[in-house]
Amino acid sequence: MDGGLRRIPRHVAFIMDGNGRWAQQRGQPRQVGHKAGYEHIREVLGVCDELGVEVVSCFAWSTENWGRPQAEVEYILHAVEGELPRFAEELHQRRVRFVHSGSVGGLPPGVRRALEQAVWRTRVDGPRVFNLVFNYGGRAEIVHAARRILLDAGRAHPPTEADVSCHLWTAGLPDVDLLVRTGGEWRVSNFLLWQSAFAVLFILEAYWPAITREDILRAIEHFDRVMAEGGGRAAGAPLQSS
Repeated sequence: MDGGLRRIPRHVAFIMDGNGRWAQQRGQPRQVGHKAGYEHIREVLGVCDELGVEVVSCFAWSTENWGRPQAEVEYILHAVEGELPRFAEELHQRRVRFVHSGSVGGLPPGVRRALEQAVWRTRVDGPRVFNLVFNYGGRAEIVHAARRILLDAGRAHPPTEADVSCHLWTAGLPDVDLLVRTGGEWRVSNFLLWQSAFAVLFILEAYWPAITREDILRAIEHFDRVMAEGGGRAAGAPLQSS
């Protein structure tokens, strides 16, 4: 059924927009939308795995989000602390490695500990990767990398793109091939700016908790068309037959 695809992206990144609006449309508190959005990650990962995507990144929390209502902030932080250990165990059982991209500075100790333990629990898993982009800002990440480069002792040459890449929070992950934003907004919102320099962009009108397998397949079909027309640098990977 997906045999028409010639290439799929190796790394798909999602801006998970619209959780709160999805809930409000249904007359429910925004927290209900965040819970639904968190649970929907599992389904999206399953679809991406079925299609042969190696790395999935999800933008769960921006450094700008700290300005949201306190109750909403606390709900999300408690959800990460309480739910991530179980989710990490699920990933481990599926041999998916968990990665966190973002700053741990300023996070409550319990949240920081949950992130670190999830990384440790899945450290030997792979090659599939789930990258939780949490407490993240693209500009802050680049500044962070620049500072680390400046602190390197004995540097004998000017910094290169490779030097910057290996000092980013995503060090070791491939660049983004396909960037998908839900919720209909045409903005990248300070998300993986360096890593998405050559990414194919696809906008979905549906809010994150409502996107379907068909939506994801449409995004990957778009990537396939762009690559076939020579419109991107990303190489993708051959689609695995099922």
